[in-house]
Amino acid sequence: MSQSLKDQLYEALKRSINSGHLESGLVLLEGNIAEIFGMSRSPVRQTLGRLHDEQLICRFDGRGYLVGATAVEPIRRNLTTADFSALGEDAKIERTDTWRAIADVVEHDVVLSSMKGRFELNELQLARKYSVSRTITHRILLYLQSIGVVEKVKYTSWSIVPLDNDRLHNLYEARRQLEPFMIARATQIMPEQQISHFIEKLEQTAAKYPNVAGATLDELESDLHYRTVSMGGNQEIFDMLRRTHPVLLMSKHLLGSSMALPDKDPFFHDHLKIFDRMRHKEGEQASQALSAHLAGSEAKVQERLSDFRDHGVLDIPDYLR
Repeated sequence: MSQSLKDQLYEALKRSINSGHLESGLVLLEGNIAEIFGMSRSPVRQTLGRLHDEQLICRFDGRGYLVGATAVEPIRRNLTTADFSALGEDAKIERTDTWRAIADVVEHDVVLSSMKGRFELNELQLARKYSVSRTITHRILLYLQSIGVVEKVKYTSWSIVPLDNDRLHNLYEARRQLEPFMIARATQIMPEQQISHFIEKLEQTAAKYPNVAGATLDELESDLHYRTVSMGGNQEIFDMLRRTHPVLLMSKHLLGSSMALPDKDPFFHDHLKIFDRMRHKEGEQASQALSAHLAGSEAKVQERLSDFRDHGVLDIPDYLR
């Protein structure tokens, strides 16, 4: 008999805690977990209560729970699917109608299509393709809208926002204005244990490169540009930066699949330099290192964009026209 959603969630969280992927002191919030796994808050609430009874997580003077049996300095960051994907199949919630599973596929198609030009997306045809309700497809499209890859045109039609050279440059310009500021602030907040964990992951991957999966590179990018930036202590700026995610999504869906991995170190050296400055609590130097990294990264990503636009083969889904 297949496990219930609640039992699957329990196993995923327990494995992630025991493996250290969810580190000691990490704040677990009911709403954040419910969003990741595409379920209501009730089973999440019950699962967290079960983990608390088993002393895998604990209460603290704040909202949510902390990973670990006893309260330590809280680590506050938004969890993402990448926090669980590292454990593979054991950390997945199997449910055929979950919006998140379909969203990953649609995100892939939409991001690649955005590099080819402007397309219209029909919400009704999207629902028919995946045999799901309009509620599910609407939730997917609202997510894609929040990260800047689609925009609403009329009642059932959405438009893919083209990712051309000008837009890519504007997105990088926004990142150069906002990310270094958040990194400087995160330097004063982020526990050294977490920084060391990210450094260790980078060093291990660099030693194996290029024998790594594209998903691994995406996870490492998220460590710096999402998880670390989210600890900058300004939710308004973090929300603004969500609109620049097409830059990261482009590499996520190209490298290792539609496009070969770069021959040379794609970003490991730059990320290590930033995290090293953070580990020494040198916020201004970390900020400057990130600015330099973004400046150098833009030219590489522009080249990938132009190459895929001119030579990449794309099978346009029937819900796009």
